[in-house]
Amino acid sequence: MRHTAVFALFALSLLPATALAQADQQAAAPSSTAVSPAPSSSGALTREQYIQRAEQRAARRAAAQFDRMDADHDGVLEPSERRAWRSQHPRGAGSRPAQPPSQ
Repeated sequence: MRHTAVFALFALSLLPATALAQADQQAAAPSSTAVSPAPSSSGALTREQYIQRAEQRAARRAAAQFDRMDADHDGVLEPSERRAWRSQHPRGAGSRPAQPPSQ
């Protein structure tokens, strides 16, 4: 579980670099290819479209999580903000069913 938290923080730290890299790619690419084609009338998606949509959903979830953790909304997660978040949201608190005390 600790590896997941470390990986999530690492992934969040890469978001600005990823955004800049994507902006550079889109600026270099012709505008007609910058927009992915819409799914066909049958609703079929290409592999690239599916991956692009999944990445967009993950980025939106990560951004929302960051915004919830950034208590002073300055765009920087200080160690104190991360500690406060972890103390208010213990790992696995909602994922485990309550068990009666064993005797």
